[in-house]
Amino acid sequence: MRINPVIEKELKTTMRGWRAPLLILFYLGFLLLVMYLYFLANDQLSVYGYQSFNPRVAINAFNTLALFQLFLLLFVTPILTGGAISGERERQTLDLLLCTSYPTYKIILGKIFVSIAHILLLITASLPIMGIVFMFGGVGIPNLILLFFYYVITALMLGSLGIFYSTIFKKTIVAIVMTYLTIGFLTIGTYIIMGLYFLFFERFSSSPDFAQLAGFLFANPFFGFGTVIENTATNNSIFGALVILAKGDFGADTVIKSWVINLGFDILFSALLISISAWKLKPVK
Repeated sequence: MRINPVIEKELKTTMRGWRAPLLILFYLGFLLLVMYLYFLANDQLSVYGYQSFNPRVAINAFNTLALFQLFLLLFVTPILTGGAISGERERQTLDLLLCTSYPTYKIILGKIFVSIAHILLLITASLPIMGIVFMFGGVGIPNLILLFFYYVITALMLGSLGIFYSTIFKKTIVAIVMTYLTIGFLTIGTYIIMGLYFLFFERFSSSPDFAQLAGFLFANPFFGFGTVIENTATNNSIFGALVILAKGDFGADTVIKSWVINLGFDILFSALLISISAWKLKPVK
């Protein structure tokens, strides 16, 4: 099976040098430092006047790293994807790319894959560090697999969004800004709209149920993330709050998990954005 030439060319130029290994080295070193400081500051549990290790700290460290890497996706992906097409246009190499016999949708897919490859490489490399908590229990391999799967689909949606704006706008900076604004609406704007709705129409007379939450937050990455970590989160923490906001009725069990709804939206939204981008990126006649 032949490799997409866009992917092959971009990976050769970006991964062959020293920057990619150095980036992984510094990123893993930073995560290890964060993990060490977190354990150092929270590893004591007082029981009847005696100090002992609190295994809950390991689980909270896992949740902290998981949330940190979700923020990494949200903040870094627009920078990596914003110039994928507009950058080619600014360098006046886009026409050469479109002159090839390769379909535009494969060019778009290749650009998306290459753009998010760096972040997925960092997240994949960090899995052994997050796996340290296996020694203390509370987190299993299924939790890690689900988390990684959630990252991949979320990265696909964010990458498709960045490529879409990079195709629509001629300037890279405009594409990046529009991507950030859209992500801001999906993550913060949906919570604001939901809060205003309950403030003016429901008056918080009762806690929102799952259907109401899903109606407002189905596109919000944190909505799906809440049930990804539900088995490792405690109520008296920010992670517990994310679980409550993802399940409704103060954490009542639901038939469909919020991550299923959120990832379903991500896949459909990505397909729509890729289709529009491929249509917009018309080859030279």
